[in-house]
This record gives sequence, structure tokens and C-alpha cells, in this order.
Amino acid sequence: MTDDLLGREGVGREIARRRFGALLALLALLALLGGERVWATAEPAQERMTATVVEFSVRGELNEQAGAIIADLMMSAIANTGRFTLKDRLPLSAAAKIAKAQELGSTGLLDPKTAAELGRLYGVDAVVTGGISKLGDLITVTARLIDTKTASLLGSGQVQDKDIDTIQIKVNDLAAMVMAPPAAPRTYALTVRSDPADAGIRLLNHPTPYQPGIRLAVGDYELEVSKPGYASRKLPLRISDRDAVLNVALEKARYALTVRPEPADAKVRLLNAPVPYQPGIPLPPGHYEIEVAREGYLAHKFPVQIIDSEVSVPVTLEKTAPPPPVRQYRLTVQTDPPQATVRLLNAKTPYQPGVMLPPGNYTVAISQAGYEATQVAVPIFDSDVTVPVKLAKKPEPPKPTMYRLTVQADPADARVRLRGSKTAYKAGILLPPGNYTVEIARTGYETKQLPVRIADGDVSVPVSLLKQPEPEPPTLYRLTVQADPADARVRLLGSKIAYRPGVSLPPGGYTVEVSRAGYETQRLTARVAGSDVTVPVALVKQPEPSRYALTVRPEPADAQVRLRGTNLPYRPGVSLAPGSYTVDVSKAGYETRQVSVRIADGDVTVPVALVKLPEPSRYALTVRPEPADAQVRLRGTRIVYQPGISLAPGNYTVEVSKIGYETKQLTVRIADGEVTVPVALAKPPEPTQYRLTVRSNPEDARVRLVNSSYVYRPGVPLPPGHYTVEVSDRGYESKRVSVRIADDDVTVPVELEKLASAPTPSPAPASPAPSRGEWRIGSVQVDSSMSGVDRTEVSRILSGYIGRTVTRDTLLDGAMRVYQATGVTVSFVVRPGASGGAALYARAARQARRTYESSLSIMSRSQLENSGFGVSVE
Repeated sequence: MTDDLLGREGVGREIARRRFGALLALLALLALLGGERVWATAEPAQERMTATVVEFSVRGELNEQAGAIIADLMMSAIANTGRFTLKDRLPLSAAAKIAKAQELGSTGLLDPKTAAELGRLYGVDAVVTGGISKLGDLITVTARLIDTKTASLLGSGQVQDKDIDTIQIKVNDLAAMVMAPPAAPRTYALTVRSDPADAGIRLLNHPTPYQPGIRLAVGDYELEVSKPGYASRKLPLRISDRDAVLNVALEKARYALTVRPEPADAKVRLLNAPVPYQPGIPLPPGHYEIEVAREGYLAHKFPVQIIDSEVSVPVTLEKTAPPPPVRQYRLTVQTDPPQATVRLLNAKTPYQPGVMLPPGNYTVAISQAGYEATQVAVPIFDSDVTVPVKLAKKPEPPKPTMYRLTVQADPADARVRLRGSKTAYKAGILLPPGNYTVEIARTGYETKQLPVRIADGDVSVPVSLLKQPEPEPPTLYRLTVQADPADARVRLLGSKIAYRPGVSLPPGGYTVEVSRAGYETQRLTARVAGSDVTVPVALVKQPEPSRYALTVRPEPADAQVRLRGTNLPYRPGVSLAPGSYTVDVSKAGYETRQVSVRIADGDVTVPVALVKLPEPSRYALTVRPEPADAQVRLRGTRIVYQPGISLAPGNYTVEVSKIGYETKQLTVRIADGEVTVPVALAKPPEPTQYRLTVRSNPEDARVRLVNSSYVYRPGVPLPPGHYTVEVSDRGYESKRVSVRIADDDVTVPVELEKLASAPTPSPAPASPAPSRGEWRIGSVQVDSSMSGVDRTEVSRILSGYIGRTVTRDTLLDGAMRVYQATGVTVSFVVRPGASGGAALYARAARQARRTYESSLSIMSRSQLENSGFGVSVE
């Protein structure tokens, strides 16, 4: 039967119809016999699924009964498997009522939703649906087994052939394909390494509990890692085509701590934590010591334990009991004379008669012009106190007796001076008793000094000066040097007299030097005694050295050739004296070579071939900063960073910075692959400030913060740290005090000592001072407004000026170097010191950037001066 039931018009279609009728009767008989066996075997098995077969759809040039015949054959084949309890075959029209018309018309197959609805209406667990089609000479039968409860595909199959009889035989193979159990999915091992190791691990979207090495099918999973005292983590995980190992590190859990003080403006401190307290501060579990304090209340300290939740602590402070009122008593000082000034030295209250004071010990100072000042200790116990004080008058100083001093000099116009006295001498000068030194001098006479004592009367001193002897005029003689060659240069060594032929010289020994280019220099001693002297000198010519040509033939020919250790520039065939030379041959992209060459007694030609350097491999570097708009810079190189920049293997220093965050530097090594570096910047903690108050005595003394940009005023707020306070006042010795501000306000009492009167010392000879506009730098200070890397770079550049004399141009050069390194324009203040040295103070006048950027605009010296550079002298 090769016609395949192919219907044609006329006789062919009728023959096919008869064949299908006979086949249908045969199949009905087989189904009846086979059905008895199926139902017989199905009776005891009640757990089997119920199923039915839907009439197969027909497409192509096939008989319209072909779908029903194939469906019946399929039912018989399925019944033989014993896996299902079969119900009657459903006609295609029953499925058409449920199926979507478009889906059914386009494919002829039931979709899973339609199959699920069929199962609900007809009470079956599974549905077999399919279709038979013919395209050309090839007949294709397709079948699918669908679970009506889950609308999932349990199995499918397809058979093809050109002969309809063979197709009928292959229906059993098609049933086996549809009924074949699905292959077990491939699984892979999952291992999670947690830190801490005893953390709990759960698979959130999988029924099997996690255990190390658990085998999972390909798919997406969600993993949870948790442990008491740590923050839990949920991670997505995809199993694809290999075993998976996942490392998970948990961070310790942090819980909010809030202290609710009463009164609300009380100050809260964490005594055993490095971070300052703020409401809701996140802290890890542990024990903490808290202090709550406010002025006028009793401070309260208490422990707090954080375990596994947020902690809120209400604290109510108790008011301090007011101190009992202190009774005061009157103090009256009765002075003689009555107009004398009275002061209380150890009390802030100014004195006035009957001043009210609490009990205590007081020191009263009484003074009056023309009287001896005095101090009186006054104790006040439990009553008013009256203190009589009488001042003693200062004794009148005795008036000194003056006497006349007259020096009778010969010659009379000689000059007279009083040595060691600021008083200028004049005849009959009045002087107090004492010892004096008188100096008498005149041109042409020998100066004379003599001591004079004035005791109890006028003194007259006659002084005759001796004339100085007239010096004999020296005898001069001529010195002539006859040099050969005649144009040789002649010099007199060790003498200020310039030589010329026949130069007049006093008697003595002279060293004569005769020299000329190309001749050996000669020195000789000429002695001038009692007559003119002529000295013949013949110079000896220097021998001409032999010179030879040196030629270097480099490969490549355009390589650079240099002669090391000599000032001679190389050129091909350069003329050189005999000796050893080092030749340096170099070219970009080639290894540099140094060759030793010896020139003896002939020209030398040296071939030098350079070896090409291998091309270095380059790899991409990507920095992922957090926050994403942070600036990234490669330190120590001119390369401008950009994401995925191509770099040669090596070590690189990456700097990441952003305003309001702490700058971070890290070393990145590029070896043999691309490198991606995540960098998270941390915000700097806001510094806490505390008040500094200096109580000086005297009260109007000047207070200054040394080496600090902060200007002192009473109660100035300052961040924690070490400070040097300088207190000074006219008539008092200045005092410097070191102050440390830690975690509270600080008050510092400073009492100055009065300067003791002393005789004015004679000035010591001063070292020569630099000329105007020059300063010798003794120390360098950098303004505290510059910090971090900028401050370090400025200090490094300016420290080179310590011990050197600088000018404004020198400082402008330094400012240019600072700008090129940091982008900061600096100005300078020079503070000359008493010892001749000066302090150099640098401060930021203009900042082109707050953090390091990729590049800086080029600035000339004149532009830098217009951008804020300057030098001022204080």
C-alpha cells in the first residue's frame, strides 16, 4: 500500500476512504481486546493517573479521519504501558470549545492552558494531544503529554515517514517517547564559606536545607547567611555549568544608642568609646560607660549594655543644692598720708574704704609718690577689720659736689678727650669726684693718655706732647724683565704694584711670574738691593700633542653618540689625544650601550649595534570610587587617569579624593591582566571644639596662640590638641604655657613676674646683617589652613630655604614650585628676629582645587604675582 491514503479527486479519494474504513474496524477490534487487558490490569492499581487522548488534528493532503485513527492507535499503545487509567477519546470539537480559536487554527495543537481546562471539565490528570501533517511526500506525527493540574509538559515525541503503513507501526515508538520519564537534571555542588565559620546558612527559594556541597540544578537561588550579633546578608546566586564556592563575610551588627537626658540640653559623653556621642549613634554589642552632665546639675555616670537591639536610656539629672550664702565683712585701710593708693593684690574686687569681703587672707599694697611702698597681710575672720598703715618718706639723695678739670695742653690746639665717659671735655668742665682717663692728641705729635683723680678740689693738668720723628724717604730702583718671547705676560706676585718695564721698587725680594699661551710658565725671585735690576727670562715652548680621529658607526644610524667624562661634543671623526674614552650610544626604543675605546697611535673606527627593547604588554586599569564622582589621580606619573586606561606592568600609586571625604592613596600592581580596584572614601568625623580661657595677671596682658591660625579671645572654641599660649605685658617677663585640650573646656591661670631693673649692658658686636631686601631664613611655618598632602609638599619645598639668604625673586621661584606641585598660590610674611635670622610664614592666598585633579593650568611668574603672591615684612 504505497498510496498513503492520499486522497485525490475521483477514484483515488474513494479508494482511500474504503481503506481507512477497513482499518478503523480492525483498530476497533484491537482496542476492544487490548482495552480488556488494560482495564484488567488497571483494576488493582488505584494510584495511577487518569488520562485521555484528544483527536489528533490533520493538516495537508490527508484523509480527515486520519487524526481519529492515529488517536485510537495512541490510546492502545498507552494502555499497553500500564501507567495510566484511560478514559474515552475526546473528539477535537470538545477541545475546540475551550481552546483559543486563533491558537488552535494556527497550530492544531492544544496549549497547556486549554489542556488544564480539559482536565478540570473531564476529570483527567493528563491529556495526550497531537497532530498529523503531510508536506510533500513526508508524513509527520507529533504528540505531547500534558499534566492538567500544573499545565506542565510531561513528555513529547515525533515520528516521520513517507508511508502511512509505516507511520501506523511507529505509533508505539511515539507512545514510548511521550511516556518516557524525563531525564534527571544535571546538578552541581554549592559550598558557602562564611566568616564567622559557625554562621547559619539557608536557601530561601529551595525546599532542601543547605549543607556543605549540596547539589543543585541549574537555576537562580537566594541565599541567607546570619548569626546572632552580626548583620544578616541575603545574596543572589546563579548555578550555571560548574560547582560554585561562595565566600561570605558578616559584619558585626550595630544597634542605635539614644540617651534622652532631662534637661534636654545636657551634655552626653561616651567615656570608653573612640567616637563622640550623638543621638542614635550605631554601636556594636558590648558594655559602654556614659556620662551625662550639665552646669547646675549633678553629673551622672552609668553603664549601658548593647546586646541585640536598639537601646534608649532616659536620664533625669538632679539639681545641685545652692551653696549657703557667704557672710562678708568690711575692710578699711587708714593710710598716712591719706591720699595714698590702696590695692588688693589677691582679690578681684577693687579696694574702696569699707569694701565688703568674705573671710580669708588678703594682701594689701599701699603706695604714694615720695614714700616707701609697703604690703600688709590682712586676715578677715568673723568681723569688720580696720588697718592703720603709715608710710615712711623716702630719704632725700645727697647732692654731689662738682669740681673743675682743666688740661693745659702744649701745643694749645691739641684735642682733649675724656676716655670712657659720654661727657665731652671743655676747659674747666665740672665733674664729680672720681678717676678719669684724659687723652691728648694732635697730628704730627705722639698721642698721650694719663689718669686724673678728682677728690675734693679743682684739678689742673699740664701736658706737653712730643713731636713724631720725620720718616726718611725710601730709595727706589728700577726693575726690568726682558722676556722671550717679548709679548709674554709679566706679573709681580704678592705685591700690589702692577709690573711695567722699568717699574720703580723699594729694595727687597720680589717673585716674578712670566707666562704665555703655548709656553711653560716660569717663576723666579728678583732681589732689588742698591741699584737697578734687569732680569732676562726665556720661556720654553710646550710640545704639540699628537691627535687622532675617532669615528663611531652606530646601528641604527640615527642613534645619539656621546663621549662620557669629557666636555668635547662627539662628531664623526672627532680629533682626540691618545688615551682611554667611554662612548655612550643610545636611541629611544633600544637598549643603551657604553663602549670603552682606547686611542694609541692611529685613527679608530668603532661599530656599535643597539638591541631593540621588547614592546611592553599593556593592561587596563579601572578604579571604581565610592562616591562615583570622586577624583582619581595617578601619583608619580604624568599619565592622566581615565577609566580603563592602558598601562604597562608595574606598581602605580592611585589617589582618590573628594571634597568632604578623607583622601585615600593605595598601591596597585599590574602584572599580567586587567585590574579593577574598588575604593570607598570615608567622611571625616566632625571635630568637637572646646573653649579655652586664659586668666592673666595683670588682667590687661596680651594673650597669643603661638604657631596657630586661631586668634585668641576669651573662651575661643578650639578643636582637641596641644597649644602654646604666650602671655606678655610691658614691664613683665613674657611667659609661654603648654595647654592640652582633650574633651572639655579649659581655663588656664597665668601670673606674670615683673622685670627686675638692671644696668644697660654694652651692646655685643653684631654679626653682619643681610642687606635691605634680603633675609636669612631661620625657620619656616605653614598656615594651618593647608592640610594633608598639600601641607606636606609645601613644607618640603620651603624647608630648603632654612639657613639660606633669600630675596623676593627667590620666594617667587618657591611659590612657582608650590603651585606646580599642589595648585595652591602662596604668599609670604617675613618676620626678622633680633639675632639676625628671620621666620618665614607661608599662607594660602588662592587654591585652584580642593583636591588633586587630573591636570593644572600653566601659569607664568607674572600671572602668579597677580593671583595673590606677595611678600610682606613684619
